[in-house]
Amino acid sequence: MISLSDLEDIFASGGKLSQKLPSYENRPDQLSMAEDVALCYNENRKGVIEAGTGIGKSYAYLAVALVNARDNIEEKTVIATSNVALQQQLINKDLPSLEKILDLDIPYALLLGRGRYVCVSKMLDAVNSFKGRESKLFEEAESAQDKIYAWFRTTETGIMEELEHRLLRASFASNIRSDKDTCLKQRCPHINKCFYYNAVQKANSSRLIITNHALLFIDSYIRGTGNEGFDESVIIPSYNRLIIDECHNIDKSATEFFSLSMSGEMVRESYKKLFTVTYRQKNGMHLADMITSFRKGITADDARAFSVSLTQFTSEACILLKSLVSDRDRRLFLSECLVSDTEEDFDSTKKELVSQLLVTLDEILRLFRLFLEGLDGKDMGEDEMYLNLASSVFSEYEEYHEVLSSFYHHGENDSLVCYYRFSPDDESAVMCVSPVSVADKLNDYIFSKLDTVVCTSATVKTGKNFNYFLRQVGLGNTQDLVTGFYPSPFDYSTNAMLLFPVKGNFMRFAASDKDNYAIYLADMISQSVKASEGSALVLFTSREMMERVYALVKDTIELPLLIQKGGTSTNLLRKKFLSEKNSILFGLRSFWEGIDVPGDSLRLLIITQLPFPHIQDCIMRARSRQLEKEEKSPFLFISVPEMLITLKQGLGRLIRSESDRGVVIIADGRTSRYIEAIRNCLPPYYIPDEDSLDTASFAQKIENFLF
Repeated sequence: MISLSDLEDIFASGGKLSQKLPSYENRPDQLSMAEDVALCYNENRKGVIEAGTGIGKSYAYLAVALVNARDNIEEKTVIATSNVALQQQLINKDLPSLEKILDLDIPYALLLGRGRYVCVSKMLDAVNSFKGRESKLFEEAESAQDKIYAWFRTTETGIMEELEHRLLRASFASNIRSDKDTCLKQRCPHINKCFYYNAVQKANSSRLIITNHALLFIDSYIRGTGNEGFDESVIIPSYNRLIIDECHNIDKSATEFFSLSMSGEMVRESYKKLFTVTYRQKNGMHLADMITSFRKGITADDARAFSVSLTQFTSEACILLKSLVSDRDRRLFLSECLVSDTEEDFDSTKKELVSQLLVTLDEILRLFRLFLEGLDGKDMGEDEMYLNLASSVFSEYEEYHEVLSSFYHHGENDSLVCYYRFSPDDESAVMCVSPVSVADKLNDYIFSKLDTVVCTSATVKTGKNFNYFLRQVGLGNTQDLVTGFYPSPFDYSTNAMLLFPVKGNFMRFAASDKDNYAIYLADMISQSVKASEGSALVLFTSREMMERVYALVKDTIELPLLIQKGGTSTNLLRKKFLSEKNSILFGLRSFWEGIDVPGDSLRLLIITQLPFPHIQDCIMRARSRQLEKEEKSPFLFISVPEMLITLKQGLGRLIRSESDRGVVIIADGRTSRYIEAIRNCLPPYYIPDEDSLDTASFAQKIENFLF
């Protein structure tokens, strides 16, 4: 039982934090949040807590988890976040600092999915291929291979996200990731140096485990489908307490996890795994040859049929995927569209082709099962690795079957949405199947199974309550739900000014008038950043609009101007923004959240467009149709709440400490229409008299406020 006195001893005025942390400022709401988390622990309840910037939410929940671990040595707490930077902050800064302050020695660990770690065996095998250059690696370090190997020689975690973004995108990086299909496990000569194996071992002996949302979903799904409780170790060791930070992302993260897809590249890659990789230790056999030799008595006819069916499926599937989306569809929908919206009617032109593919795939799966049936990895000896790889490829073909079957029956199941994704650079489309809602899955696999689940974020409320979040994640009917709302303690009314157009020369964003909107933004941005003397972050919702505006202002703004280009590392761009005095950064979605720009480096934040969900988002459209059947407004029940959450995340970049001071401009002329809902979600910004909110006067207002 975590007592109130335990928490007061930590957080209250004169408590351990104030005694041992020189920069600590007593915040009553931090103590109140810790009490909410403790209530969830003590009474085995679920909780949803919004804690604004400056509350210190990570210390609030970590302190409770540490005290619980101190008093209950058999219990484990898992803390899941979606942001790599927050994971690193928790494991490298917050937990060590808090343990020292509280004089505790609770073992904790960071555990991510296997594919996030470099495989020592693969890395060393790769090194042998350029062995003659090894002595020059640290001196030259020019190629991706050189730089990755230099990192490998010094890394303590083996987590590949430590690498620069451009190195992560290199093909060499994908070839050295750890994966379960090729893992030799205890037979690997480098098992004692394996980063993933050591991370698992450390997590097994820890009582606090930091992980990400993705691994949380994978682990929970395996438990749920395998009827295994949380008292058993699966991927994550057994645990009974869960804290989900950055919980505003779990709906999107879970939807992505439970989605299935099939692309030409995926189908070709599955085929390559079977037929184009040779294994010298098996006399140059392909994996397909080994599969058919695993079981004695397999006929030559079955082996031949397996090969012919796989070749036929690969060829016909790739042809189908190239024919699904026309040039007209690409112009009209840009990146994705529902199966029912394409130029050609799916049922009359594609359904028969899908049916034929399913027949071929049924034969592939039948033979695959025949070859693998009854085989046990424990009895396979050195062939266990190949069996694992074969089982993995079998699962890939099962997924293709599920995707094709869902498309064949599209429209018959209201809980699924079938759609295509495509890009200008690829003729082939991707067939996608997603759940319309993940609420039941999250409730069935996570919330209903654990003693304690605490969801927290700086952006959970949409308006005056948590209803939207609760409905999306399956907590809407939870009894005795613990809720808490703790706004930022910073003085926004003095230190932050909010400007939005009410009068004067402004525009409401309209997709049909992008050219004029870009000209309007370019003029407003140029005047505003001149008034702020730079130190400005300009957030866009569209790469196309960002590039239009950049082209208009790049020769007129004399201050350093940065833009987020495709493949650019967000972290490196942020560092450049911080280092180049008075610079201006044009950024996209990755800069709307999780980016901390402290102090005078950021004085002006411009939101170019209210971040409503894209009208072509297929999952949103499917959810909208369900609401329409219930005679509810999709705009009010989805679009506005989603816009408010994203807007709050974006505005959260500006004021990060008590001394920060800055100006926000929401340039979209529609803002005044939603200002009441926006105000209900935001801290109390200083807003000048609305009668004076003329865009022509923004520059003067910025200059007067900042200087």
